[in-house]
Amino acid sequence: MTELRVAVLGAGGRAGSAVVRRILTEGHSVTALVRARARHPWLAQRGVTVVEGDATDAADVARALADADAVVNAVTPFSAPPPSFDGFDETFYARVLGAILAGRRSPDVRIVTVGLFANLRLPDGRAVSDVVDLFPQELLPFARAHAGERTVLSQADPAPDWLIVTPPAGLSPDAAEVSAYTLTEVVGPEALGAALSYETLAAAVVDEIVMPTVRQRQVLVLPAA
Repeated sequence: MTELRVAVLGAGGRAGSAVVRRILTEGHSVTALVRARARHPWLAQRGVTVVEGDATDAADVARALADADAVVNAVTPFSAPPPSFDGFDETFYARVLGAILAGRRSPDVRIVTVGLFANLRLPDGRAVSDVVDLFPQELLPFARAHAGERTVLSQADPAPDWLIVTPPAGLSPDAAEVSAYTLTEVVGPEALGAALSYETLAAAVVDEIVMPTVRQRQVLVLPAA
């Protein structure tokens, strides 16, 4: 198998670090974009090329994507929901995706971004975020910010090769890692209480880089029944 060069934005977070480890395990190379190199010494220790910068800055992102065959966006502006979203920049994720589109070396670079469960659709067509019983309404600014990812990607010209891979709300470091998973575009009843490990999420992300099966969609990752 040809070695791929994958850039990972947000490589120091839980999702990003799981993706980095999975890429390395499968024999591919990683360039990691992080805000502070000193906070993540394990990256260099594992042979990862580390670029220090801001994921919303096109020049910083371009440095990380200089030789990338694919890019994973696992960036988050905070590790846990803040006490208030007053002043939160809802264009954050749109700006990250804009920087990726501007910084990639060619239109063929595959873009896989980690999405938010709130932006998936229920069988009746409503977004999860539209249902008060399913999504805390105080988090709507975060949902709207994540929705900007799909808007930017779907409106880009020429059309890029992209996929939004989305964990269920039960994404947890305590969930059991499973080897089999399914991808779906609709949130059924089985998804509402589903738990998913970061390792299984990373497997889905990396599988869709190495051997893509879905393009220009937002999909939900669920452990196989």
